[in-house]
Amino acid sequence: MDSCGTSDSKTSTRCRSSATMTSRRSSSPQIGRRRASSLGCGLVIPLLAVGPAWAAPPQPPRHLGPTHRRAAADVAVTASAAVLMDAATGQVLYERNARVAWPPASTTKIMTALVALGRAPLDLPITISPAVSRFRKGTAVGLPQGARIPLRDLLYALLLASGNDAALAIAEGVAGSVPAFVDQMNEEAWQLGATATHFSSPHGLYDRAHYSTAYDLALITRAAMQNPSFRAIVQTRAWTLAVHGKRPRRLVNHNRLLARYPGADGVKTGYVHQSGQTLVASATHHGIRLIAVVLHSRDVYGDAARLLDFGFAHHPPGPVTASDLRRSPEPRSMAPWITRLVLLFLPRPPLA
Repeated sequence: MDSCGTSDSKTSTRCRSSATMTSRRSSSPQIGRRRASSLGCGLVIPLLAVGPAWAAPPQPPRHLGPTHRRAAADVAVTASAAVLMDAATGQVLYERNARVAWPPASTTKIMTALVALGRAPLDLPITISPAVSRFRKGTAVGLPQGARIPLRDLLYALLLASGNDAALAIAEGVAGSVPAFVDQMNEEAWQLGATATHFSSPHGLYDRAHYSTAYDLALITRAAMQNPSFRAIVQTRAWTLAVHGKRPRRLVNHNRLLARYPGADGVKTGYVHQSGQTLVASATHHGIRLIAVVLHSRDVYGDAARLLDFGFAHHPPGPVTASDLRRSPEPRSMAPWITRLVLLFLPRPPLA
């Protein structure tokens, strides 16, 4: 399984710092200049060797108590980069190479949906252009030229079936053009604090200028999961896409964790050759929602399940405060068969 690779930590830190300082000197509307500064870093990070990412141990957040830190160090994941975040507070409960840039593949579509939902109504009719109808790279749902499809249906095609053509249709329908929509994606990422991210498309097919980090994807997903429409879509297991003049098509959610992990409620799979298998997962127990991101993983569902098991077992009950996280709470009881079930019965995710 090939990857775009990572840089060593010093080079990565200097690169990200330089991009951030350059970007902050730019005014908000000057997206192009900010993207250019990010691109200088992004072209370097994803192309370096992958060895350090595989060898690096997990990094439990330093402010957590010693018991929590020891438990985090024992979580076995195959992913080159991973993070576990409390959706309510943004608190990081586990991280491994979480600030290292990787191709996000189709997890990009979380941001595509977030931008669309913030700028257009769900019943907005979008006319499928000739370019979109001809697009067949990666996963495509097959949208006929001239069809008028509500944004709602295109979002289901985007997030369940991972349609790259649906991503392009949404971009054109919401922003008028794909480049204009991508600018909105990058601006949204910047506003969310995902400053190590740069998008060059709404679908996530590999491009050297298209990258993110596990931490940034968790930030983006945290914002997306606050939208009720987004939450409803990503926890749906199947949806019927009805297009005038065509036979209805049943779209099945690629995220198989929904059927296998108790409390799973989202969000998106992804795969391109350079990224390996990726997954952004969400689950809720006792009113606590956790977001797990695993990038370049040999076992995306097992990795996500182990992270979620760890998070729910060590999450302090009730509202989380800084003092709570400095204590060493007793592990919350979780069924030990959950992870084994995922590992034994889940097939590999389909290409996204």
